[in-house]
Amino acid sequence: MTGPLTNEQIEARAKEARDLVKSKAGTSALAAALPIPLLDVGTDMKLLNELTEDIEEIFGITHDEVAKFSDDMKTRAAVMISSMGGEFVARKTIGYAVNKIGRKNRKAGGSFGVIPIVTQGSTALISYFLMKKLGYDHIDKCVEYLESKNIDGSVQDS
Repeated sequence: MTGPLTNEQIEARAKEARDLVKSKAGTSALAAALPIPLLDVGTDMKLLNELTEDIEEIFGITHDEVAKFSDDMKTRAAVMISSMGGEFVARKTIGYAVNKIGRKNRKAGGSFGVIPIVTQGSTALISYFLMKKLGYDHIDKCVEYLESKNIDGSVQDS
């Protein structure tokens, strides 16, 4: 780290990092929407690694400096579980609901083939919001670390 940052500088960098997180979360959602097995899990893991490095670079800190404020293994486990669990939950709940609605259409002679589209869409939404939450959590940890350095070093807004 080059030196203590003012609270205004920390806020500006946090906004920049949040914009980056939204972009990466969109990529995560796109990967989840594609019906390729395990693509979303691998993509999420890669994006999360890139995201943490990019966020730390924006704030000008190293991973070791912020590591005491976060638990990497829990975060990575959450990504894998949520990616696979999100798809499972989406398939079961959306499939059940659409099948219930679709029975009426089938009785009327129509076909109801939107289940895969709805399922992939809901999986993409889950992936987007989870990646966004994990990224924002890491930003919060970085801000917490920097603010603690400001209190210790008594850096004030200029």
